[in-house]
Amino acid sequence: MKKIFNKNLNSNLSKVFLAYSNGYFPMGKNKNKMEIQWVRPYNRGIIPIGKLHCSKSLKKIIKKNDYEISFNKNFKDVILNCANRKTTWINSTISELFLDLHNHGFAHSVEVKKKGTLVGGLYGLSLGCIFFAESMFSIMPNTSKLALIAMMAKINYGGYKVFDTQFPSEHLSSLGGLSISEDEFKKKLSYSFDTSAEFDRIPKLKNWDDFLEYGTNK
Repeated sequence: MKKIFNKNLNSNLSKVFLAYSNGYFPMGKNKNKMEIQWVRPYNRGIIPIGKLHCSKSLKKIIKKNDYEISFNKNFKDVILNCANRKTTWINSTISELFLDLHNHGFAHSVEVKKKGTLVGGLYGLSLGCIFFAESMFSIMPNTSKLALIAMMAKINYGGYKVFDTQFPSEHLSSLGGLSISEDEFKKKLSYSFDTSAEFDRIPKLKNWDDFLEYGTNK
C-alpha cells in the first residue's frame, strides 16, 4: 500500500480531484485526530456496473416494501452514522471534506428509511464516470446492502463506468465485488475525465423494481 501523509488537508478541491484521478483516497489516521493520509492500495476493490448479487432472502425483504430510498436528502447524517463505530478512519477532516464536496455537487449519499427513520446508507464521490464509494452503514439487518443496490442502480442508470469500493473484502466479494491490481485500476482512471455520466438523470428511478433492474444481475 502506498501512502502520502499530510497533516493539513488543503481545502482546494482541485487537489482532491487530482488525488482521486490518480487512484488515491484519504483516510483518517485516528478518529479523534485531524491527521489524514492519502492511500492507494496495491489491490483495488470494484463492483462491475449493475452486477450486484441479490440473494433470494434479500429479494423477499425488498418485496415487503418496508424501506424507502432517497438520495442526497440526509448526507450529513449518513456520514455521521458511517463514523459512529469504535474504530473508523472517518475523522473530522474527512467529514468536513465530504460535506464540502457534497455542497459543490460532487459527493452523494443514498438513504434507506423505514417509516421515515434513517436505518441505512452509503456515501461517496462522483468524479467523471467513476463513483468512488467511501463507506456505508446499517442500523437494521441488510439495510447497507439495500443502500448499495440503490446506489449501484443510480450509478448504472446515470451512465457511469466504474464503481470503486477502495479495498476488496470477502463481504463485497459475496455481493459481486472483484479485486483487481493497481495497474488494472489505473487504466480505468481515465474515466474520471469523462463527463458524460449524469447522477440525477431524468426520468428518475421510481421504485425497487427499477433499483433491482439497474443495480443487480437479477
